Amino acid sequence: MHAARLAPLPLCLLLATASLAQSASRPSKPVPILKKAPLPEKGLKDFGSPLVLKSLPTEGATANFSARVGWRKDTLFVGVEATDNQLLAGDIITLSLNFPDSGPTSAGYTYRFAFDGQRTSGPDSNTPRFAQGLVNAAVHRQGDTLSVVAMIPVRALPRFPAVDPLVMDLCITYEDQDQVGAKVVPVSNCKSGTMAEGEALRLPDEARKNLKLKPPASVTTLEAAPTGWLGWGLFSYPDWAQGDENLTPASLRALVAPNAVDASKMGVNLPETLSLPDGRPVVSVLTGKNPYAVEGQCDSDDELRMGLYVVSGKTAQRVLDWPAATCALGRATSVELEEDGALNIGYSNGAIINFVWSADHFERTQLGKR
Repeated sequence: MHAARLAPLPLCLLLATASLAQSASRPSKPVPILKKAPLPEKGLKDFGSPLVLKSLPTEGATANFSARVGWRKDTLFVGVEATDNQLLAGDIITLSLNFPDSGPTSAGYTYRFAFDGQRTSGPDSNTPRFAQGLVNAAVHRQGDTLSVVAMIPVRALPRFPAVDPLVMDLCITYEDQDQVGAKVVPVSNCKSGTMAEGEALRLPDEARKNLKLKPPASVTTLEAAPTGWLGWGLFSYPDWAQGDENLTPASLRALVAPNAVDASKMGVNLPETLSLPDGRPVVSVLTGKNPYAVEGQCDSDDELRMGLYVVSGKTAQRVLDWPAATCALGRATSVELEEDGALNIGYSNGAIINFVWSADHFERTQLGKR
């Protein structure tokens, strides 16, 4: 038995709801801008930031920590000093960063450190390898004290708001293990992955302004990628992208959809590129799961979607997100862009979907005969 499906909210209501949520942003503390970069080898002694975070009391814990946080140029500096009566190889300091206003599908990043340096964060942490490689840290162990000074550049931050205040949760956890094989007792400044009311941190606006990115108004969040930046809106495809170099069809697909699939192998007739009346290239990106993967069958739970992007040098903007293969429509058998900007998509089940170019996107005009 399937639950009744609720009617989708109108876009205007969704935007209004999001606006109300944003206007009620959590109280936050500004992260101080440092006059000079701390010297990592000096630990917290050289950390000229008045912003201090401390571990919360934890039952059964024999460790605690104090931390300082600051921002300079394009880097977040986090210094942690943990005191433990039994320092072991299994004792780990983790830094978990998350921007709650980046939406429910945005996962935070986690960075892990021990007495021998930075440890790899596993796949379940949702922290990409390229971001982990950008983080530098100095780790010192002296007696019963373990100190870490981590330098996290803006490109190693998780997805963050494109316009709204850069309010984030910075959860520091010391995983205390008093004996090899013993149960780990986590000590943190957060509860359930969230900082206490009024304790959330807010990065300075310069952290975003210094990137000099110019996404369209539809972009609500920004996210670094290995070869550029992604701008996300309300849909599953990035609305906008900027590469570190001029974008080609191959580099665009790698940037916006690393798991893009080959149209020819999916039985979909989707050109690699089309051309607008003004000569700008439109690059296609195909993602999803083929509903016709099993010969002679169609799985209605699966679909392929095409994203069309207009490319101009280093930037690309999504101008259409549309099904390429579903059980209802069949497979796309023809995708044609005419000289006047009319886009026609034909399907194996007989449908023809028509669009027209409208300033900065394709707009649907009518449904052809089936």
